[in-house]
Amino acid sequence: MMPKHPKCRTMHVRGLCARWALSAVLVFSIVQAPPASALPPSIFDVQPELDQGLLGEGRQAYRERADSRRGRDAYRLFKQHYQQNPDDPVAGWHFSMSCYYMGMRVLKTSEDRKQIHAEGRAAADRALAQDPNCGPCHLLSGINHALWAEQVGIFRSLVGLPKVRKHLDRSAEIDPTFAGAAAHRTLAQIAQALPRMFGGGKKKTLGHIRDALSIAPEEPLNYEIMVDLMIKEKNMPAALYWAERGIAVPKPGPEYVESRGSIEYMQKIIKLLTRPLHAARRE
Repeated sequence: MMPKHPKCRTMHVRGLCARWALSAVLVFSIVQAPPASALPPSIFDVQPELDQGLLGEGRQAYRERADSRRGRDAYRLFKQHYQQNPDDPVAGWHFSMSCYYMGMRVLKTSEDRKQIHAEGRAAADRALAQDPNCGPCHLLSGINHALWAEQVGIFRSLVGLPKVRKHLDRSAEIDPTFAGAAAHRTLAQIAQALPRMFGGGKKKTLGHIRDALSIAPEEPLNYEIMVDLMIKEKNMPAALYWAERGIAVPKPGPEYVESRGSIEYMQKIIKLLTRPLHAARRE
């Protein structure tokens, strides 16, 4: 459900670039680009009520997770805090967030990823039992469930899909700005991956991307989803346009690991898509 590794996507783009007509007209009619703005307050900002004790130590480690050792530290600290406060929704969603990160970025085997996403889902669901209106809890329950199902197999993925969408829809309703409109972004990725008969398709994908870009125009990951969709549609001029929009946002700080990775990915896309153009001009 999360974006594929940049290397895989770059290889895919290279193959498509060979079929891109150099005379293609640049058309931006899909959705108007919102203006870039400064990053709003986020989960990474220091908050006195949260940044203390084990929770505060975990939050600081999570900010430094670009170093995988600090990502592991965050998981350990959040888990310890959660075990001491099992009925605290804030403790639950922080631990669930670290489970998502460990499964996506640190752990290597399918079995390890499956186990940690199951942990993350259980923590988020327990948090929701205490606070049904916890937006981050709904988001992380849905994401960890989806990533767990991805490791289990396609059948389990499809069976659990309605519940995943329900959590993501609820998160988008309660706290649409959380993590740069992550709920709408994830719903867009799900819609992009599924055929229309299972509730996917271009129209639904675009609807969620529009929402994500409208809510968080400063988040590079939202532009990346649009870039990937345009590549899938083989609309390379539009992919280039959105990639350029994506790298024009204010550069996130080092604590925004995924966002900075998204900018690097879009820079690679721009380089690949402009290479044929530059070659033609030289000729």
